Amino acid sequence: MNIFVNFVFIALIWLLPHKALTDSDITQTVCASLRSGDASQLSTRFAKSIELVIDAEKVEFSSVQATHAALILRSFFRKYPPHNFQFVYSGASDHLRYSTGTYETNGQTFAVYVLIRQTNGQRFAIQALHFRKE
Repeated sequence: MNIFVNFVFIALIWLLPHKALTDSDITQTVCASLRSGDASQLSTRFAKSIELVIDAEKVEFSSVQATHAALILRSFFRKYPPHNFQFVYSGASDHLRYSTGTYETNGQTFAVYVLIRQTNGQRFAIQALHFRKE
């Protein structure tokens, strides 16, 4: 019975019209993902390709496919598990949202930069993600 209820619930969610993500929705998802080190959750908000920079790992891609970026982040989170993350500054202009934050792990701190762009379909997607060791 429980499986049937779950199936119906998932089917309803799938069939109902999807609401475009707002900038606050995606910002909350990014924050929660970075606090928990959840690369899978974070990558669901990626554009098809993103700019990814992780200086501690010598990763610097001006354009990398979202699936590849998720694998790189998974490895980063395993090596540098989060102890704390918080946004320090957020700003916006037209169809862009940008935020900087502090990612703390094992006595090290990374400055994090996130650029989010609104696409033609009114959906917000992560365009750039940088981790710079402080």
